[in-house]
Amino acid sequence: MAVVVLLHLSIIDQPAAAYVFDEAHYVPAAKCLINGTVCNEEHPPLAKALIAVSIQLFGDRGFGWRLPSVLAGSFTLALVYLLTRRFTDSRVALLAAFLLGFENLWFVHSSIAMLDIPAFFFAMLGVYLFTGQRWWLSGLVLGIGMLAKGVVAMVFIALVLYVWVSQERWLSKAALKVTTRVGLSVGIPTALCFLVGLGIYDAVYHAFPSPLHHIASMASYHRTLGSPGVSDSVHPLHWFSGFQNSPYFVTSMQVEDGSIPRYVLQYMDQPNLIILLFSWIALPLVWSDIRERHPLALLAFLLFSVPYLLFILIAHVRVTYPFYMLVFVPSQCILAALALTKLPRRVMLTFCVGVLAWFFYWFPRNPLAPWE
Repeated sequence: MAVVVLLHLSIIDQPAAAYVFDEAHYVPAAKCLINGTVCNEEHPPLAKALIAVSIQLFGDRGFGWRLPSVLAGSFTLALVYLLTRRFTDSRVALLAAFLLGFENLWFVHSSIAMLDIPAFFFAMLGVYLFTGQRWWLSGLVLGIGMLAKGVVAMVFIALVLYVWVSQERWLSKAALKVTTRVGLSVGIPTALCFLVGLGIYDAVYHAFPSPLHHIASMASYHRTLGSPGVSDSVHPLHWFSGFQNSPYFVTSMQVEDGSIPRYVLQYMDQPNLIILLFSWIALPLVWSDIRERHPLALLAFLLFSVPYLLFILIAHVRVTYPFYMLVFVPSQCILAALALTKLPRRVMLTFCVGVLAWFFYWFPRNPLAPWE
């Protein structure tokens, strides 16, 4: 974790005065919050509020914008370790955290000021609390995650399915009763936290008459995002077969000495293909554990497959970008770690070397390129 944090800090302020990708939307939205105005209402406010607090504390520059994502992404590594360690040994837990730490898409989004990584930090914290049977607290944390990005609701669905399928006679009335009880114990605080959080925001900023109006507005906006004929959208069915790199643009904010600053960066939307393509092997290797309903294998599989299947359905009505897979990347890394421990040690070590090679080859800051 310390190595990953240092790597983040080495690039956190580069560029210091230019937006990377959708920072061009979310950093101005954070500044709206600071100024007491309403903007970017198509997304919940929490992640933007964290950016706003960080700007107030550390300044209106790259470091201040990106620190919340860096912290959330790094602490998620610890959560993945703790979650995995709860069900298995430290070797698997360390391997899962290692894979997530050097997963390129996760690292890139943990390096820029967007909504996803803070949301999924709270999602993973909610999963960890859930596996400790702290239902209400888990629900509150999942609700906080939804206040950063609504897609966290997919994690809740996966957890309810996990409870149901984990029952010895999962088609029985008793299993459905247990599932309903746990689902309500988690779902009610999730919904209440989300609604109350939106309500507080709407009351303070006079944004909407009620949280329900706010939700209706967000839903209406996202219904307008139909799949265009030409786009950097990638259909979920293509996520696991590899796809062309699409660089995240850098938007300059200022002109110095009559020239626009040039930044030599390679922020890409490409995952670590060593980990991504290994999914085709990992799932068959752990399938027997999933069928036997081993807790960690089943949980990771549902956290991986439920959002993926939902994105396939969503792709029929709106655009889907590769970074949407971030919601299941932690569980993908857990499944990969479980699979790797079934292989010879030399194969596992070779795989890890490949992960590192791919990671550093596509590291956002190209050390061979000169600054100008």
